[in-house]
Amino acid sequence: MTAPITLHIQPARQALQVSSEPQMVYLLVTGRTATTTQKQLPLNLCLVLDRSSSMRGERLFQVKEAARQVISQMQSSDAFGLVTFNDRAETVVPSQLVRDPESIKTQIMSLDARGGTEMAQGLALGLQEIERPKISGINRLVLLTDGRTYGDEHACVELARRAQRRGIGLTTLGVGTEWNEDLLETMTAGPNSRTQYITAASEIGKVFSAELSRLHATVAQSVELALAMSPEAQIQACYRVQPFIAQLYPQSAGNGIWRVPIGEWAANEEQTFIIEMVIPPATTGTHTIARLDLRYEAVGNMAPQSASAVVQMPAIVGEEQQVAPEVRRALERMVAYQLQTRAWQAVAEGKIDDATKQLRMAGTHLFNSGEVALAEMAHAEATRLLQGGTTSADGRKRIKYGTRGLIVGR
Repeated sequence: MTAPITLHIQPARQALQVSSEPQMVYLLVTGRTATTTQKQLPLNLCLVLDRSSSMRGERLFQVKEAARQVISQMQSSDAFGLVTFNDRAETVVPSQLVRDPESIKTQIMSLDARGGTEMAQGLALGLQEIERPKISGINRLVLLTDGRTYGDEHACVELARRAQRRGIGLTTLGVGTEWNEDLLETMTAGPNSRTQYITAASEIGKVFSAELSRLHATVAQSVELALAMSPEAQIQACYRVQPFIAQLYPQSAGNGIWRVPIGEWAANEEQTFIIEMVIPPATTGTHTIARLDLRYEAVGNMAPQSASAVVQMPAIVGEEQQVAPEVRRALERMVAYQLQTRAWQAVAEGKIDDATKQLRMAGTHLFNSGEVALAEMAHAEATRLLQGGTTSADGRKRIKYGTRGLIVGR
């Protein structure tokens, strides 16, 4: 039986200020699952792998070993498909139940590397393959690349959106420094998708194995956070801050009701969110800020389930309360992520001074949150930017993905 998700809410401050003006409120929302013996849903997995000439040597060797290890971790009730792409796309392993793992491993070993990079063809064929098995379970498309695709970026984003609309999660993995992180991040903007930076080929196997373990540990799907607030209140921003940082996109349903799609949830996993909201003027007394409902479908029990909490806060006259330490740490990480995002936008617009300032500020917040090495890198790249007008490809990726907690091989 799957354990329920429990919900805990921590406001940044213990009290509101009595005021005739609207005020900002931050809520730290934490959901946890307990250790449990769970039913495991079948996994429908399709790997879409770059086999262009730049993948030759160690990268391709590690990819093949990682894919073979994936097969060893899968059950006979799971489905597996493998698509490769360079100048064209090819189905290497048609999507099938993993009933003959040794035969699939042999097919994987036939991979070689040559040609250029046209990602959209691989995504289109991967999407076709992953929809072939007619099993009810977890659908995941994992794409790995080490280079830039040219001329088909818009098609890549459209294919990613099509997959997400069909309930297919997307994980994109970039190896080395030459791939387009802006494209992969745009493709994975959604509640059930993410991108990750792998700094060294030797880490590919670890990432593939961890991804499969996380998918097999899924205990809840279609997870959504619903908030009921005063119709005059507004959600300004919402971020997942644990296990990795990602912006979430609340959807207003009217009359003070907001919905935040989250995606899947793994066993023994803690997920933490920061919600930034503006509430109406507060008079003396106790105020109900919001009712939160975490809704989900639990594995082994498809009836909708939920965890609920009501946030009430007193309004007082006097000095503002101190921010709770755990909320402060989460806010430091969130602000650092926002600042480095703005820095790269400023670089793209040619605003070097602004970008330098944003990177240095991000470094300060990273330092305050305990990320000393990453803070030093942000300051180093800010200096490089100011002196030479550009940053290093590796430094940019390490800051972007290190800030989010999505870098492997530091």
